[in-house]
Amino acid sequence: MSCTITIVGSLNYDLVTFTQRVPDGGETILADTFESHLGGKGLNEAIATARLLPSKDIKVRMIGNVGDDNFGTELKQSLMDCEVDTTFIKTVSGPSGVAVILVESSGENRILVTPGANGKLRPSPEELEMYFPASKSNQYVILQNEFPDTGNVISWLKTYRPKINICYNPSPFLPELLTTEMLSKIDLLIVNEGEAVDVATHLLSDVDTKDFGKLATQLKTLINPENIQTIIITMGSKGSLFVDKSMDSPKFVLSLKVDRVVDTTGAGDTFFGGVVLQLAHGSKLEDAIAFATAASGIVVQSKGAVESIPFHAKVQSLIESTN
Repeated sequence: MSCTITIVGSLNYDLVTFTQRVPDGGETILADTFESHLGGKGLNEAIATARLLPSKDIKVRMIGNVGDDNFGTELKQSLMDCEVDTTFIKTVSGPSGVAVILVESSGENRILVTPGANGKLRPSPEELEMYFPASKSNQYVILQNEFPDTGNVISWLKTYRPKINICYNPSPFLPELLTTEMLSKIDLLIVNEGEAVDVATHLLSDVDTKDFGKLATQLKTLINPENIQTIIITMGSKGSLFVDKSMDSPKFVLSLKVDRVVDTTGAGDTFFGGVVLQLAHGSKLEDAIAFATAASGIVVQSKGAVESIPFHAKVQSLIESTN
């Protein structure tokens, strides 16, 4: 059976400053270097999914908006270069989305996002019907919160295409969007430690923020039990905790040790794309997470989001060399 992975989300142009530290309020300091990169969680996820494909039996496509500026042209071309289907990338009047990123010498980043064209991404029911025609193919949809209509897209999909696996990262965290009803429509929820605590304290009455195993188990009860019903909590350099409908208790996958963290931008998006891709390809969840962990470990060792996303062969070679 054929398989399609659709990413719905943001395309941004990243303006990145590298600095020893971020300035305090009212303070001006000299930074080290400045760079521009392609980015946006949606674009990162789409390119990661496409580059990490082990074969051409999975179709990757993206739904999103770019502005009618040079940034928009470059953003769309980057997807085409990776053989992502851009049929549903619209060019709208005005600027493309822009992210201003400060990267400290430790590798930690701080990001300010101006939505631009992403803020106009509000698919109508008629458009969603066109984007997702009734099909017997295996389908996954990847979503985040960098466009204004995430909740409506999720609701439409679960109402009219309930067999599609909805994979969701609630970033940036928007408490007004995340309700128990909305979470019940999600099939795979992926969060980092901070997001896991935010989601749990927002929706659960009894939360132990130090026990992420219990937290993952509690969150699993809130998401849709009909499809893959998977919770993944990423824990930075420590690894990832996960549980799905087939498991009685969570498991943990250790991260790979890297010599030096240069820039964490795009690592989480690469991990997300890698996991979904491997699941779509039929891998077991633990194997999918191990693969995605290796891919994101490669990303943090280079500057930029898109530029640092590896291809499948490089990730597979790293996995084989560490086994």
